[in-house]
Amino acid sequence: MEQSNLSNTRWLTFANSTVAIEYDDTPPTVKMMEFLYRHVPFDEKIPPHVTYRLAYQDQFSLYRDNTLVYSGVDEAILAELFLGDTIYHLVDQSRDGLLFHAAALSWQGQGVLLPAASGSGKTTLTAWLLTKKLVYLTDEVVFIPQQTRLMQTFTRPLNLKRTARTALHPVFDFDRYAANILSSAYADLVPPTLLGQADPLNDLPVGLIIFPCYQAESDFVWQPLSKGQAGLELMKFLVNARNLTEHGFPEIARLVREVPAFKLRYSSFQQVEAHLAEIFG
Repeated sequence: MEQSNLSNTRWLTFANSTVAIEYDDTPPTVKMMEFLYRHVPFDEKIPPHVTYRLAYQDQFSLYRDNTLVYSGVDEAILAELFLGDTIYHLVDQSRDGLLFHAAALSWQGQGVLLPAASGSGKTTLTAWLLTKKLVYLTDEVVFIPQQTRLMQTFTRPLNLKRTARTALHPVFDFDRYAANILSSAYADLVPPTLLGQADPLNDLPVGLIIFPCYQAESDFVWQPLSKGQAGLELMKFLVNARNLTEHGFPEIARLVREVPAFKLRYSSFQQVEAHLAEIFG
């Protein structure tokens, strides 16, 4: 790659880790950077340990250091690969705090943490909650620094599986906003501002933990969890346990002593809507 053409540099900082992105001035590249990373802050005190290089000349080329990550013209595929790779290299070295695979929202000045496995409907539920006046923080990873309950979030476009279109159709018109969405055969990358508010708020205290799970034809369940139950559930979604003292368990035990946790099971958003006042007070 002709590195002399890469006149711009953007740093991304998350979970006490930083990566750098060098990119050219072409409209497709600038548009891609704005679409993916407009909400991600940087900290000049933390030097990057990985450098990406993104350029466009008839097609995109993306390098991580000296490794070619993507070459082609498909914006949606590039976006998915780029997001996944930057998140992986930001969280891989994360320590000094708890890093969860989780969505996060803001509600009346408090953070709502939604840890869940891939395929559980976490992002679809997050998108739907945005239309109910909650504020978007992330649908992927949340970092809570040691000895705090303050959330730091990687605010990115929502990564919705194509099957989510049916569930969200009553509240969001995908066709109307097609020009603002990056779509592949498998997923839609949707800017959160199309659904509601988004704010890259950092240091927002987590005030509620919800473990959501969509299950077809199930009854609605909103169940408070004991501290022990909540701690064991949170351990399932801790992605940097190998980097932490005692695999992070003492910090998780502290967190669940301070924050109430609930299990949420539902088969439709109508069920959730009927219980919104119970869930969020």
